[in-house]
Amino acid sequence: MLESIKNLMCLKSVDKYIAEENYELALDRLNFLIDEEFRPAETFLKRGKLLKKLLMYEEAYSDFTYIITHCVKKDEAYFERLLLNFDMGNFEGALIDANRMLKKDENNFEIQRVKFLALVYTSQEDIAKDYILQLFNNEKYRTIQFLFKEVAVAISKDELAKALKLLRVIDLIDKDNPIKLLKEANIYGLANQDNKKNEILNKIDSIFPKYFISHFRFWDMYQDKDLMQICFLLELKIFDKQNLFAYPLLILEGYKNHIEGHIIDSKECFEKAIDLNPSKPEGYVLLAQTLQLMSGYDNPEYKKDAEYNYKIALEIYQNEQLDDKVEEMKRQIRHLNSSLLLR
Repeated sequence: MLESIKNLMCLKSVDKYIAEENYELALDRLNFLIDEEFRPAETFLKRGKLLKKLLMYEEAYSDFTYIITHCVKKDEAYFERLLLNFDMGNFEGALIDANRMLKKDENNFEIQRVKFLALVYTSQEDIAKDYILQLFNNEKYRTIQFLFKEVAVAISKDELAKALKLLRVIDLIDKDNPIKLLKEANIYGLANQDNKKNEILNKIDSIFPKYFISHFRFWDMYQDKDLMQICFLLELKIFDKQNLFAYPLLILEGYKNHIEGHIIDSKECFEKAIDLNPSKPEGYVLLAQTLQLMSGYDNPEYKKDAEYNYKIALEIYQNEQLDDKVEEMKRQIRHLNSSLLLR
């Protein structure tokens, strides 16, 4: 009994030593507990994680494998070995562990992420593309943002070949994505291939307008939209050197501010958009919604301003013969007036 309490106190001290970065003493305590065969699943796992932290990968791999082959509780050891295989560049091993784990936990994003990257790095780009499209259920913008993050990690590690492989996957999903091209140009610049870099930069200027139009639609702007999609499209401002898309970008920026709760900034964006293009209805609709939100109970004048903007949008939709939008504006105005009457 006393021996068990002593070992338990020793185990608890390990976390304290690791937090204090006293790794040598923590490792000494773990070695003692493993010799005592005290809670092997827990002690081997702690030692494996510590050894990985100390870049002693082979030893860490041995500890995780011991748990997998000898202990009942092995899921966390599988996960740690999966990550370790990936960090060691053993992508085939990472794929084996990932597939085994996904049979039990098919929606674990981190495992799915590692599997996708392992597919890319084992030159199975086509399978990787199909897998990630299925994985994200056609949430293209989230998919691309995830890929760009991994590209940035690869570039930070000076792993330019890996970064280019990921960019090729992006091209399969979203052809001629301008941000993808910009990152590709950056990689060629880092590799001192200036001719290739300049070729890609010239391509961006010709592609951007067509790309933006194909990814932007006005008619549903006042419905719920994906914040990830909005943020992604706003990144394209860096390519609009001639300010050709100032109006839609102001609409996007205002909508993003609206979603994030920056209401005053949102109002200013929509007002600027209206000044820039008073013949478009989206700015009026979104400004009206913003004013309606700002009105609360203490600012009824904003509700009158909201009604004014809804009516302008309604008139524009009538002129464009968009009957469904006309009816939507009428519903918004009725709702606004009913809330005014309640007061």
